[in-house]
Amino acid sequence: MTQNRQSKRATRSRMAQTGEQYTEARRALLASGGDSGRAGGDPGVTIAWPEDSLGWFTDQAYNLILLAEDEARMMSHATVEPEHLLLATTRRGNVQRLLAGLDHAIHDLILRINGFGEKLELRPRRSPASEAVLRRAVTAATDRGVLGPSTEYLLLAVGEQELPARILGELGITDVQALVDAKYPVTRPPIDPAIVQVRAAQLAVRGQTAPSPGPIPPIFERFTSQARDAVNAGIEHARKLDAPYVEPAHLLYGVLDARTGVVATVRARHSWDLPPAQIAQPSHSRATDIFSDDARRIVAEDVLIIDERLGQSSLTTGHLLVAILESPDEHTGEITRLLPDGREITAAVIDALPGQEEP
Repeated sequence: MTQNRQSKRATRSRMAQTGEQYTEARRALLASGGDSGRAGGDPGVTIAWPEDSLGWFTDQAYNLILLAEDEARMMSHATVEPEHLLLATTRRGNVQRLLAGLDHAIHDLILRINGFGEKLELRPRRSPASEAVLRRAVTAATDRGVLGPSTEYLLLAVGEQELPARILGELGITDVQALVDAKYPVTRPPIDPAIVQVRAAQLAVRGQTAPSPGPIPPIFERFTSQARDAVNAGIEHARKLDAPYVEPAHLLYGVLDARTGVVATVRARHSWDLPPAQIAQPSHSRATDIFSDDARRIVAEDVLIIDERLGQSSLTTGHLLVAILESPDEHTGEITRLLPDGREITAAVIDALPGQEEP
């Protein structure tokens, strides 16, 4: 009965669009077959997809789809594949709660299967398979009465792909739909295909504003433990100041204050004093732990550029410091003026690399 109602809705939707009579519209829908662009589970309704699928998603999912680009870049993979989307969804939000603690294992399995790429790709683009996952997530959501899919619908869609399903299977997850339904059961009827079509048309015209705050920073598995500690110290410094964003200056203090690692060794060798820790008065805004565009570029791109230039693999406190020094701004300049010449620091740090920092 439900399927029959869906078919009638789909037929009426086509009649409204084409002016056809009911019999003609129904015959045309049945002849058109089925594909991943079908709406609401009905085999005869296609979505006129906007060029970019991001606008369909909640801010949570939108941020994590963007994070998948960082996941691919950190592995030097040329394209963003479904497995990168799987990994990104486990970092925060609804899927993180479903797959708690499995993100690092998924990361390691992707590298075990695919390895690191041979060349850094700064702007990995979503593959056709990943685009299909995004569209399938939309239809999975509309089947369950949700017009704005969050990450659990991405998980449903990505779980239908061969490599992500294999990875999840190795971690003991063989039925993604049952996992999602147990936590987020279906409580609404499917979205009317006509409503889905209207939403698609709206997105094709105006898209959707990127989430704010966002995008979230990458995860630092490729960083050494000392570099991760330095980044976390920078985040904590921003948090103490109630800074709405983590800025390069916060990261700089975190790196300079490192107790061990390349930068600590160079500081001790050259007897550089640590500048005063206060770089600004508290802003009295809510700290978000989101990185500013400049800070995010440093940790997500610049350190990788330096790493490739030097022919190394680990990302150390030294790479972080050089990346910050090579992209100075007003606040980092205030700090570095209290240190020796920036070129001298850079030369000393590069000379000390790769150092003995722990993975």
